[in-house]
Amino acid sequence: MTARTPEQDEARRTAEEEPAGSRQVRRRLTFGVAGDLAGMPATLSPWQRAYEAWRAAGLRWGHGAPPRQRTERPADAPDAPKPAKPESRAPESAQPEPAERKPANPKATKPKPAKPKPAKREPATPKGAKRQPASRGTAGGRAKPDPGDVLVAGPPKPAPEALSGLRSRLAVAVGLVVVAGGVVVGASWGDEKPATPAGVPGPVAADALFATDPAAATDGLVQELTAVASTGGTIVAAGAEGDGVPGRERPRFLVSRDGGHAWSVAEVRSADGSAPPTGDGPRHVAGSAGDWLALGRSSDGGPVAWTSATGDTWTRQPLAAPFKPSDTVNALTHGDGDGGAFVAAGTSAGRAVVWTTADRRTWQRTEGPRGVTNLDRVASHGNVLVVHGIYSRRVTAKKGRKKVTRTVRSDGLWRSADGGRTWTLVTVPQAQGSYGPTKGLAAGPGWFATVREGKRTIGRKKKRRTQQFGVLFTSVDGQRWQAASRFDGHGIERFGGSGSGGSGGGGVAVLVQGAKGARTILQSDDGRTWRSGGAVPAAVESSGLTIAARTPVISGRQGNDAYLSGVDLRTVPGAVRPERSIRSLAAAPGRTVAVGSTNGGTALWTAPDGRAWTRARFPGTGGWLSDVVHGGKGWLAVGRTSGASPGPLALTSQGGLTWRKSPFPGGPPPVAATSGPAGYVAVGTGAAWRSADLRAWRRTLLDGVPADVTATATGKYVVVGGRGKAPAVWTSPDGMRWTPARLPSGLATGPLTEIAAHGDVLVAIGAGATALVSSDGGTTWAPHGLGADVTATAVTVTPDGFVVAASTSKGDGAVLASADGVTWSRIQVPGLSGPGDQRLTALTAAGSAVLAVGTTSGARSESPLLWYASVPK
Repeated sequence: MTARTPEQDEARRTAEEEPAGSRQVRRRLTFGVAGDLAGMPATLSPWQRAYEAWRAAGLRWGHGAPPRQRTERPADAPDAPKPAKPESRAPESAQPEPAERKPANPKATKPKPAKPKPAKREPATPKGAKRQPASRGTAGGRAKPDPGDVLVAGPPKPAPEALSGLRSRLAVAVGLVVVAGGVVVGASWGDEKPATPAGVPGPVAADALFATDPAAATDGLVQELTAVASTGGTIVAAGAEGDGVPGRERPRFLVSRDGGHAWSVAEVRSADGSAPPTGDGPRHVAGSAGDWLALGRSSDGGPVAWTSATGDTWTRQPLAAPFKPSDTVNALTHGDGDGGAFVAAGTSAGRAVVWTTADRRTWQRTEGPRGVTNLDRVASHGNVLVVHGIYSRRVTAKKGRKKVTRTVRSDGLWRSADGGRTWTLVTVPQAQGSYGPTKGLAAGPGWFATVREGKRTIGRKKKRRTQQFGVLFTSVDGQRWQAASRFDGHGIERFGGSGSGGSGGGGVAVLVQGAKGARTILQSDDGRTWRSGGAVPAAVESSGLTIAARTPVISGRQGNDAYLSGVDLRTVPGAVRPERSIRSLAAAPGRTVAVGSTNGGTALWTAPDGRAWTRARFPGTGGWLSDVVHGGKGWLAVGRTSGASPGPLALTSQGGLTWRKSPFPGGPPPVAATSGPAGYVAVGTGAAWRSADLRAWRRTLLDGVPADVTATATGKYVVVGGRGKAPAVWTSPDGMRWTPARLPSGLATGPLTEIAAHGDVLVAIGAGATALVSSDGGTTWAPHGLGADVTATAVTVTPDGFVVAASTSKGDGAVLASADGVTWSRIQVPGLSGPGDQRLTALTAAGSAVLAVGTTSGARSESPLLWYASVPK
């Protein structure tokens, strides 16, 4: 908390109680406060400090107005000045207009104070102002002089009707000046009123402030392209990008209009134009010129769709009936020609299902072939559909003298000529040495195609050897199939055709195993002759194959990076970006700390004032930090290590600049920490830990999944989280004995995510527009709404109450303030609305100000935001 001197408190109180033009107020602001105004840069001159003190008290500062008149005193008065002759003055109309003065630059020449001049007996009335009546109790209607008064050139005294608003105005002096590399990022000064502050600054872009790891060899994000499709020379690759945590992925689409030579990142949005929710991921894509569709899984596990006219902009379309939450879509295709229908195939509750649509919005649902449990491939040509499915059949065989019947898994192809209403099993013959099931299914103008593994034995005796190859089968109607050709290679991994159901001419391609683990692409324009189409590295996990402009394109994943054959994604603007996440903030006198991760590893940033940030020194480690707290023994940051089995991670520091790893018990990683009278307390799934010195920790059980922890003014520890999908709260007098709190019935489902304490008043938030409030330290709780169309994202406590950050359905950010946690006011913060998704995700109180970090994200980029401002009471 920022300290104030008694003179400051007195001057601020006097400024609110007395008229704005009071000489006593101006004198105190000039000499009593200006010298040590909290947060005032030491490089400012006394007059510059005086100016800032006036502004902080709500008084205007200007130049050009008539100098203030000093009242005559009796000649026998002690220290009385000698009478001066009246001085001629220019007419009132000739006086220059008062001008608002901007904050002075510390490097500029110090302004000289205006000398007091002998005043006329009758001061001129400022233009447009009413003549002030004579003050009572003074001789001649003039106020008694103040021997300590300061004469400063300023604007005319405000009219009486303006004084009431001036007295009640909440003074705010917020300077948002962020210096990065010597460049001023932004500055804003102004006054604000409760609930509708006119001068609250907006957040600033903080990409340069929260630097990524300069020594990192990876971007730290998990990217994958799960599908690729083409029509003519247009190619679309679809997938997702995230930090590796399920539910935090974002859909990604790449598009090329020239056969794969130049690529760009497509824009993704919701139907109302806002940023789409996290956790979505497209799995299939198909289309033709002017008609594209992608299907995948949503954040809640159900099917979801994206539509596009050109592939450059994709709109999220939730799938209602006839889709069900239990449905799984395994394949998608588009009928040949620009007017063809989209066909999806999959499974639901153990039965095969087919969905069709002509306009990408109205779907028809039909059952798949009888007895088939799952469909995983689909191709369409004209009115004919061909699908590949899995079914179970019973096989009886002799085992010794007994007959044994068992159920085996089989596969096959089925054909429908009426849009999926009736189905017929079709047979693809074993020919030219083929064996096993078919692999892949494609369609183009005038044909269907699939492939099988093949082999044959040649030579005699010691020269006997087995050749392995593949066999292509084609059909013009999907009913009668024949072997068309053989191709070298075995271990068929992918098979696809030109357009995979769209227009673009004939052609098929196959991805097969080669020597020493390498994979080779083979392609054929006519289905009879084959040629090499390139190679795919052994480390690539392929997901799709298509042909565009007679060039095969493979999508997939290589390690944690997306893969697209023949494309260096680092050269595509916005396709590759470093991971950066700021998960928590904490402030102490003289130091503010932010924790999170960059490039897949832990990250810490510190700032002396919350504005100029630098990466802190600490032992490098994979993983991330989720919370940070300051207590009597210094700083503590907690999180998790990286890897398939993440472990706990704790870093400690005395001053916040240099950090070291600290021993922490094994078990689940801690997710949050706090400091109270009994010491530091950390919580994680099913557990809580307490330490008095940040060296030795004691563990205890906590029945649930905690998300955050805080301490009240009376020393009680309170944890919020969930049990399953239900919210949960636990309280403890010492951090070791935890008692579940009874919550009101009828609450919306969903765990609580954050909590803040102001004295013994607690506010807990979850993923919704309702906060839980307790006024007795966590014993009893009551729900209170935050407002319409808001979802809370963060909460903190200030000297005057609580501040909540939230997001709206349109992807805009919001800030709300409350003195008691019950009644909330929306704060108008500029820069938290507009295209893309803007949100504040972490908050902390820095003295009398609030510091927040968040993100602004669009289709092609995501950048951090920094917000620093005083907030109304």
